[in-house]
Order: sequence, then C-alpha cells, then structure tokens
Amino acid sequence: MEERLQYTVRLLREFLKFPERTRAYGFDEELDLGSIVEIDSSEEIKISAIDGGTAEVIKTPTLAVVLNRVYCNSFVGMKKLDFFDKCTFVSITKAVKEGDRIFYETEVTQVLEGEWKFNFPKVDSCSAEMRVGRSRGDISRAVSMARRFCEWAYVHNALRSSPEFILMDGTLQTAFPGESELANGVHDRAARQGSLIAGLSKTTTIFTLEGHPISGFLESLARKKGFQRWAARIGRSEEWTNRAVVYFVKLNDGADRSFRLDVFEEVENEQLKKLLRGLVANSRYFAFPGYPYALIDAHTYARVGMEEAMHMKDLILDRLEIEDIKRLETVERSLSGHKILDELG
Repeated sequence: MEERLQYTVRLLREFLKFPERTRAYGFDEELDLGSIVEIDSSEEIKISAIDGGTAEVIKTPTLAVVLNRVYCNSFVGMKKLDFFDKCTFVSITKAVKEGDRIFYETEVTQVLEGEWKFNFPKVDSCSAEMRVGRSRGDISRAVSMARRFCEWAYVHNALRSSPEFILMDGTLQTAFPGESELANGVHDRAARQGSLIAGLSKTTTIFTLEGHPISGFLESLARKKGFQRWAARIGRSEEWTNRAVVYFVKLNDGADRSFRLDVFEEVENEQLKKLLRGLVANSRYFAFPGYPYALIDAHTYARVGMEEAMHMKDLILDRLEIEDIKRLETVERSLSGHKILDELG
C-alpha cells in the first residue's frame, strides 16, 4: 500500500514541475514571466452580463420538453442599474426523420415571461458538430445547443442598455452547427453599437504543451512576479475559439483562482485595459472574490429550479389521459436506471 502511494506521489510531483517557458496546447503565444501583466487599478464601466438556464420537464430519447430562462443585467462597478431583461419560455426539441437522416427541431411553444422572437435552426444529428465520437448527437446535445443559441440571441436585448462590454457566461468558442454564423452576426452588431463581447469561464481544460494545467502554470509565474491581480494573453486557436483572443485573469487580491477570459478579436489595447479594470471593479463580492458580480447576478436570475420544472410537468400531466401518462412514464424509465442505482447507495 505505502509503495503504491509513494508511486502516486512521485507522479504528482513530476506533474507539478512547471517549465519556465511554454505555450498553451493549440494556441500561438509563447508564455513566460514576461507574459504576466499586472492589473494595477480599477475603473467603473458599464457591463451587461448574460446567462441562461434550463431544466428538463419531460425527456425521452427523441423528445424533450424544456423550461428555459435567459437573463441580462447592467452594472457599473458593483452597482446594479435599473435595466435588466428576462425571458422564460417552454420549448420542445424532437427528433424527426427525413429520408435516412435524423434531424432535431426545436420550437418555442409557450412564452411565460418577457418576449422571445428567435427561431432555432434544424440540425442534422450526424453533423460533425453534433456527433460524439462515432455516434450521432443525442437529444441532450440538441437541448444544450438550444440553450447556447438563446444566450447568443439575447445579446440583442443586452445592447438596449448601451453597455461598453457584454460579458457572457462561458467561452466565445462555437461548437454547434450554425453557431459560428450566429456568433459572427452578434459580434458585428455589437461592434456597430459600440460594444464588445467577452466571455468568462468558471472552469477550463486548457493545458500546456507538456500537459500541465495552464492556470497552475500561469499562477506560478504570477507568484514569482509578486502580482496579486494580473492578466496573461495565451493567444488565438482554431480549436478553442471563434473570433476571440484568450486571456487568463486574476481579478481580486483575495481571489484563490484565475479565470479564462475570451475577448472579441477586434479589441484595441486601450479597450482591453479598460475591460480588465472594469472587471476588477466588478469582482469584489466577498463570497467569491475575483469572479464578476454581474455574472453571479445573471446566474441567480437565469437559474431554473427543479420545482419550477416539476410544476410545469404537473400542469402538462393534468391535461393528459391516464393511458397517455402511463405510456410516457414507461418511456421516461428507459433513461432513469442509472439514477435509481445511485440512490440505492
């Protein structure tokens, strides 16, 4: 036992020996001590944050009823302004057969709050972006696509508050059929109205050429320079981004982690500095220092609780015949076996 533990410890020690210079895998920037730049001040600027939430009401292998919510706000520093916009709606995603191909269609069936005008594209389940390995994309991936498209579409609503920057939850990476085209149109419209889009991720899987986590490598460089708040540009990547430059940032002296920050590729140097200073001014929430409070607020109001989804399901079931309910329960059980085993302990 001790010998195997020591073997594991040795592997971890080797894993944590960071090089002095490297690149993030798939990116074009050399990274060393000179890559870390201190963010030495803050500035209160207008930022609008966007987040979306979903909860499955009914799910079968070929049809899903989903309760969706998308939300945007407006902040200057830590102060939330009067402007916000929110939409809650029910959508149905279903598999349809056309010849020998399976497509997923998503339509909005009911708007419960706010306004919704976006139409979702129909996607081929066997397209390269939908596939998982050799298998066609399943209904869960189609539902994830719908949520992502909701967030992109809601940039138009966020622009009503004339923010200097729009901050999306997550990366600016595009991974679904038609997403790049949608994102490009959103970027262009925001730029015409004097706003730039950025995306901040709570987690990241980016690693160095040697296989080290990029966040750990950059943190070690920042400690060597004595910086408490910093930014590092890791560059562009065809695999990891779409029309964006990727940075890692640490935004508060008391933060215990850095975050991936994607910024629209046409950002100018002074705009970037202003964005970083603005994020510092918005990242002072005591419970999560270093994470923008505008995104915390957006997450809170975009979240869809399971009790909401269950209430919607009850409303639907109340309007079905008993035999229909029994058939639906039989279909839903085909997806719940793993959950039952987990609950057995």
